[in-house]
Amino acid sequence: IPGWDTHGLPIENAIQKLGVNRKEMPTAKFREKCDAYAHEQVNKQMEQLIRMGTFADYKHPYLTLQHEFEARQIEVFAKMAMDGLIFKGLKPVYWSPSSESALAEAEVEYHDIKSPTIFVKFQVKDGKGVLDNDVNFVIWTTTPWTIPANLAICLNASYNYALVETEKGKLIVLDTLVDELMAKFEITDYKVVNHYKGSELEYITCQHPLYDRESLVILGDHVTSDSGTGCVHTAPGFGADDFFVGQKYNLPAYCNVDEHGCMMEDCGEWLAGQYVDDANKTVTMKLDEIGALLKLEFITHSYPHDWRTKKPIIFRATDQWFCSLDKIRDKLLSEIDNVNWLNEWGHIRIYNMIRDRGDWCISRQRTWGVPIPIFYCEDGTPIIEQEVFDHISELFREYGSNVWFERDEKDLLPEGYTNEHSPNGIFKKEKDIMDVWFDSGSSHT
Repeated sequence: IPGWDTHGLPIENAIQKLGVNRKEMPTAKFREKCDAYAHEQVNKQMEQLIRMGTFADYKHPYLTLQHEFEARQIEVFAKMAMDGLIFKGLKPVYWSPSSESALAEAEVEYHDIKSPTIFVKFQVKDGKGVLDNDVNFVIWTTTPWTIPANLAICLNASYNYALVETEKGKLIVLDTLVDELMAKFEITDYKVVNHYKGSELEYITCQHPLYDRESLVILGDHVTSDSGTGCVHTAPGFGADDFFVGQKYNLPAYCNVDEHGCMMEDCGEWLAGQYVDDANKTVTMKLDEIGALLKLEFITHSYPHDWRTKKPIIFRATDQWFCSLDKIRDKLLSEIDNVNWLNEWGHIRIYNMIRDRGDWCISRQRTWGVPIPIFYCEDGTPIIEQEVFDHISELFREYGSNVWFERDEKDLLPEGYTNEHSPNGIFKKEKDIMDVWFDSGSSHT
């Protein structure tokens, strides 16, 4: 049975290249154009495959845009949701400004790019009786645009930190890196006057160099001694390690960059509206102006890119739908071991992938795909009920998934549906679609 994956960004892009502006027409209309284009491509490919002499049941292919396929995909989603494998969460995910959407790990590829790296002083505000207020923690980052979102400085509890007196102020850095860093900062006259364990410095607060707010000194195991300063700049809205360590200290996943990769208004007039790459320069110059910058240098390093647009991506905290692998990981691994693998490398690769992967981000902020079949109540509670999923599945079977974009909420829910979380009977449907890999993964049905 030949099958075609027919949804996704490449088709949206192809339609827009033909001169269609998706933002100037109703979603349902734009999707109709995508649908027609996908059918054209399938017909062309089918004709070529037949001409090449391939044998298959070409009269009955499966297409992921067929009503029956979409209906069954909703059933797969429903089973996973009812089994507690689907959840919504605020987490930093791979975000592609060029696609205006979240990406899964599998959609990311790495290329070398040149990045600015900066060393910045954060002055102590409350030294908790351990440090004086004229001491500075020195952080290091390859993404200066994330400094406006800094909420903390993370140390390793078991490392030794040195207090160094220099002509550029009193500096706290990892004791094993003192000589190397002083050379980098072009400081020749310096003296180590004290040592502290990371654990002694927890909960000290620093003044954010750019804004009127504090940066908390915290502890985390992800801090290493091989690069940087041993004092890790922490922006919970823009990195996985930052986010998880931030949760332990009740720090919000503060995100001040929009879906286009531009700095938002609360970054201040001097920065708002700038694309992250441009913001790198603006932030660095501002830090230099106020005397907080110790060093700027450029490094070439491997950086994640969107595999479709080939443009760099960012980590960004947004609300997304995830499939939790934790609950089924052991079962998956034992099933993988039960397969008779003809190539051992394939076995090892998929085993390690499932073993090491975090949750799978399945929502995409696009239009050409199968909608995530979720309604929200007035208080924001998502509705995860078999009756509702069954109803949506039947609607898709009859009308196709475009019905989700053509009808209002009350016409998509079962007749007379009520929910205690919506006393006024007001519901809101999810706008995101499913990752196209969810389509492929449903083809076994």
